[in-house]
Amino acid sequence: MMRFIIFLSFFAVINASVLKPNCVVIRNRNYEKDVLKVDIKSPYQLAIDHDTNTLFFSFTARKDEMFKIAYLSLKTREYNVVSGIHGGFATAIDSNKNKIYMGGEDGIYKFDYKTKTATNLGLLSNVNIWQMFFKNGLYFTTYPEETAFVYKKNKVDIVRELVDIKAMLVAVNKAGHIVYANSSGLFMYNESTQTTNLLDTAVVNGITADIDGNLFFSTPTGVYFIDENTKQVDELFRMENIYGVAVEGNGDFIYATEDSLVRLKSTKNECFFEQTWISNEGF
Repeated sequence: MMRFIIFLSFFAVINASVLKPNCVVIRNRNYEKDVLKVDIKSPYQLAIDHDTNTLFFSFTARKDEMFKIAYLSLKTREYNVVSGIHGGFATAIDSNKNKIYMGGEDGIYKFDYKTKTATNLGLLSNVNIWQMFFKNGLYFTTYPEETAFVYKKNKVDIVRELVDIKAMLVAVNKAGHIVYANSSGLFMYNESTQTTNLLDTAVVNGITADIDGNLFFSTPTGVYFIDENTKQVDELFRMENIYGVAVEGNGDFIYATEDSLVRLKSTKNECFFEQTWISNEGF
């Protein structure tokens, strides 16, 4: 009897909380993964038209290996490729005037929902546009120059805050400060103090705003929130092979991977479950 009791003492019951594989926890809220679209090569530059709940994004067409822009209805999941644009790579939405701007290898385009086509505005026919962002004007960057411009009041100018500064991605926060990214990291230019702050040294591959104007960005390994008051970056979640991010009107996240688009849908279901096992370590 004594030998049996000694034998049991070498075993331990271990309880642990385990995250479900289809779940992500963001700011103590549970989100479930919902795959929206698969078999698309390198979806990038995500932008949401909140009026129609339509997601626009660029991708690499497998047949001819060139960039194109597609749209996906987040209501019906209708998917189509935008025609009329050459080398489409960027999208920005003017929600106040219900205008969808797109950037191609030969300048700025405007998208028409009725015809599902894009028409070149003839502004900068020799400019290859890399990224776009709209806030009180259409901000965009060019490649390979990495120059930031703004299109406002029918006029295109270099963003004066970023003269002689490389910018691959550009955005504007709620306070009107310029946020930009290049090979050195992510920065914020404060208009009132005329100073620049380094926010993060990460490789930023996407930047977006939610419906309230809060800024978020993605890196190949995670998604982050920019707190414009504290000038701090908060990590929301980590994941491998992220190509871009967008935020729906209800706060759900959509992110791109190497070959798919995934929604993180808020849920009341628990993301963690208790797992119990017996360990005989040390026996």
